[in-house]
Amino acid sequence: MSDTQRMNESLTLFKGYRTFRMEGEYRDEMPVRVDLRVDRQGRCVGTFGQPTPNDIIVIGGRTWIREGEERRQENRAFAKQFTPEKLAAFDKALAKSRGKYIEYRTRDLGSTGVMALCLADQLLEPVPEKVGRAKRTGNPRTQYGVRTVQLTHGSGTGEVSVHVAEKGGNEPRAIEFHHDGNPVLLELGAYDKQVDVKPPAPSEALQAKDVRDLDVLSALPGD
Repeated sequence: MSDTQRMNESLTLFKGYRTFRMEGEYRDEMPVRVDLRVDRQGRCVGTFGQPTPNDIIVIGGRTWIREGEERRQENRAFAKQFTPEKLAAFDKALAKSRGKYIEYRTRDLGSTGVMALCLADQLLEPVPEKVGRAKRTGNPRTQYGVRTVQLTHGSGTGEVSVHVAEKGGNEPRAIEFHHDGNPVLLELGAYDKQVDVKPPAPSEALQAKDVRDLDVLSALPGD
């Protein structure tokens, strides 16, 4: 089987999966590391950011995020520097939200970074169902104990690559492409396994409007 045939078979398999796990990175202005389980119906659960991970749950139009302590302290440092007059209110909201999920409308969180990765159907629109030509690029590498090769089509922001086992089988082990001009690099697995997602318990969650003083960016002059 040629490299082009292998890549097309891999893409066909990938496009057919209804759920999967992704580990990797969305390289926007602020690159985001993720470990997520997603489906094509708008459900998503997992973590993003490092070394202290943030938890995320997406169920259709509702999203809950529980920030890790590193992210919380970064936000506080930002507030202290750029909106010191609002720091007391920020600290009050910060204390109120400690250990809690904050609920947002999914549409208010944009469509890049971790949100792009959670909205799988939109994310994968740039990935073709079939390519006319593919070639091996890069160097073989080992993923989850399996030696893989990279098959690539196109160039620049139109470049798409899949990684498959070097010897036998065309299940996609990883995929690389661009979304809104941003590189996306993901290791893949756990295909077609049910994604069990439940909203946080009421005692574990707050509405975004109840801690709006955490939104430092909207408080900046000129915003």
